[in-house]
Amino acid sequence: MADDEEALTPAEMLALLESQQRRVEGKLGKFVPAILFGWGVAWSVGFIGLWLADGGTAGFVLPFEVAAPLFAGLLLAAGALSIVLGIRSGRGLRPSKESAFTGMAYGNLWWLGSLGVVVIGQALVARGMPADLLRIYYPSAFILFSGVMYVAAGLLWRAQPMVLLGGWSIVVAAVAALVPPPTHYLVCAIGGGGAYLLVAIWTLWWSRRARRGAAEAAHG
Repeated sequence: MADDEEALTPAEMLALLESQQRRVEGKLGKFVPAILFGWGVAWSVGFIGLWLADGGTAGFVLPFEVAAPLFAGLLLAAGALSIVLGIRSGRGLRPSKESAFTGMAYGNLWWLGSLGVVVIGQALVARGMPADLLRIYYPSAFILFSGVMYVAAGLLWRAQPMVLLGGWSIVVAAVAALVPPPTHYLVCAIGGGGAYLLVAIWTLWWSRRARRGAAEAAHG
């Protein structure tokens, strides 16, 4: 009889499930703004550095020997930040085998696809493509690949902002390839990095709202 009295009604069970879902979403989502902000800064600052090194302005020229390592360092830092925060976001949660496999496969596809972009670029040069065209190929190819990966992430985890960000990245990659250098670096910096920063701000608001909703439900 006590079990019957303590049993949850369907409405209470639904409320409990929704509260747990908000808690999980809030935990996973609170690191996303920092990850997007890291990539936004890396792309914005990195591409602007390449623009300055490639003669983007006569007022100040950044040596390529400085711009290239700066961009590479920013990308490595953003990647390391993504890995660290991604690991921390999963602490305290018990993912299923399917979700764990999906996460592992998706994470490994990032470095595998990036390596493929580099190999294809070098193969094109080896087969006669002027090496100077790599400054157009690499930015657009990497942004295109990133866009496809973000669309895939949005579809896998049902995150509409990621789908929109990925689709926008694909557009930026195509437009940048059509713009004469070195202006194409600005397209990547503003259209690509700027979009990441805007979405980072939006996801910061969203994650705070999700955590606030979970806290209110827990105290309700």
